[in-house]
Amino acid sequence: MSQIKTNSHRELLCAVQRRVPAGQQLVREAFTRSHRHPVYIKLMDLLPDRFYWFDEFTVCAFREAVIDRIAGSTKGRFTLSCSAFGEFQAEQRRLQHIAGKLAGIRVLTVGAPERVAGKVPHLEIFNIKGVMAKYRIVLQEDRPGLLFIGKEIRGRCLGLFTTDVETLTQIGDDLEAVVRGQAQVLPAFDRLCLLHETTQRIARELEDYSRRMELAIARAHRRPDLLTPARFDRIVRQSIDKLEQLKKFPSRALRTLDKR
Repeated sequence: MSQIKTNSHRELLCAVQRRVPAGQQLVREAFTRSHRHPVYIKLMDLLPDRFYWFDEFTVCAFREAVIDRIAGSTKGRFTLSCSAFGEFQAEQRRLQHIAGKLAGIRVLTVGAPERVAGKVPHLEIFNIKGVMAKYRIVLQEDRPGLLFIGKEIRGRCLGLFTTDVETLTQIGDDLEAVVRGQAQVLPAFDRLCLLHETTQRIARELEDYSRRMELAIARAHRRPDLLTPARFDRIVRQSIDKLEQLKKFPSRALRTLDKR
């Protein structure tokens, strides 16, 4: 199963790479730092279920790659977002053709007139507004499912791709609430983002603390007379306190999210 997933991810990334200019195939990890500097990795080395900052070229490439994959399917449903109604109109004929082979396509777009909905079998268009207009989504809901999702934040797109069933279900439930008019946000996305950011923060804290401990041990080897019992007890106590603080990060982050 792991090998199947790996191959699926690689095929997707190959399809994305073909659509991205050669000079723009580096992607910045969203929350990872190395010596306090951002980390950039090659497009083909992207991992699922990780957050990245995507430029417009890469967002469009992921969108097209997932749509092409769906076009080769003969079952299931998928949900697609368009930043403007004109974007939907530009590919309306293509989507109508794909919709005829699937159980259904839902298009979330800004400024869609109500008369469009219901004109084409298996194709539903929903007018969205507010925060939802900032999302870029392509969700394939059949098995194996696939999701690319991004959110525009200060001129950049924070997003990820995944085939994780639980994540697809959570985002799918949120989208269902949006199309029913019961919500205008995707809390599952914000929760995933916060958990990933917290995990990366813990990893950086542990790495920095481990480096400081190695330095302290090296100094103690050079000058064992400096490692007095009182100093040793202080180092151990600081280690315990630090680990306790790190344990509280995830729960504190979730409490903060629940208050929003």
